[in-house]
Formats: sequence, structure tokens, C-alpha cells
Amino acid sequence: MAPADPAVPVCQPQTPCDPDLVVRVSDLVSIPADPPTQGMEPNGWLVVGVPANFFATASAHVRSGTLLGASAEVRFTPVGFRWDYGDGTSRTSASGGATWAALNLPEFSETSTSHVFESTGTLSIGLVVSYSAEYRFAGAEWRDVQGLVLVPTRPITAIADRAGTVLVAESCLGNPGGPGC
Repeated sequence: MAPADPAVPVCQPQTPCDPDLVVRVSDLVSIPADPPTQGMEPNGWLVVGVPANFFATASAHVRSGTLLGASAEVRFTPVGFRWDYGDGTSRTSASGGATWAALNLPEFSETSTSHVFESTGTLSIGLVVSYSAEYRFAGAEWRDVQGLVLVPTRPITAIADRAGTVLVAESCLGNPGGPGC
């Protein structure tokens, strides 16, 4: 066995040059993922027994910073969306959904991210987006980070109430004093 060349630096384990380096989600403390956003339709209120639509915006992105003492890039990719509807139920989706208009659906249509509330009250609807992550040092190949990065959004506060309808013979233009006018 030939002696190591003293002019070539030796790569220490668990440093950026280590080909067996394992990076975990907990190592990404100084390089956070961008926060996602969430929205709902109708905005801020819910009709009991009728679907409300929830959607989120989260996309793949790259952030730079210090990882294990060295400059690095981390690529975050959304892989899951978990809504907590504030009524004891939740839903997990592979996508963030979309508005009714973007889906070309009429208001109050069922969507892959909608929810029907059964009780009245003020609710706090939360969302946590799961990101997979990859890292690289100095433009090298991307390598997987072990685990998922969980990033919560700011909760939405919404009021759930019942709605009623009244059938009338005339419009409010024809009878401004009629029910519901």
C-alpha cells in the first residue's frame, strides 16, 4: 500500500467532501424552505353542509446557505399537503388544489381539497406542506436529504353558519320590499 500523498488533503468523515455524507432534515436549520400560502373559497366564511374549497401555493425552489459549515444549495420540492379543518377532521393531498375558477368549476363544487363542515362556529384551518429536499456543495450532483421538511402556513380563521333560501315570485327589482331584498 502506497503512503498517502501529503499534498492531497484527506477528506474527513461527515464533511462536504465525504462521499458517504448523510444529511438529515435536522441539519437544514440555517436553510429553511419558503413558506407556503393557503386560501379558501368562499373567503372567511363557510356554509354548513356545502363544500368549501381550500388551495395552497407551494413550489419547488432552491435556497442557498450554510450546511454543516460549508456553502451549499438545498432544493425543496412539495410532496404533500395536510389540511387540519379545525373541526376534528383533516385531509392529505398530493397537490395543493386550485380555485374553482382555475378548475373551471361552479362555486361550491366538490374538489380534491374541499371539505363540508357539519357544525356552526369559528374555525381555525391549518395547513402543513411536506417538502422533500436535496442538497449539493459547489455545484456537485444533487443528493437526497433524509426525512421530510414540514412547513406550516398561517392558519385561516373562518366562520361556519347555516344558510337558508326563500322562493319568491318576483326579483328584488320588481319587489324591493320582498323577502331577502
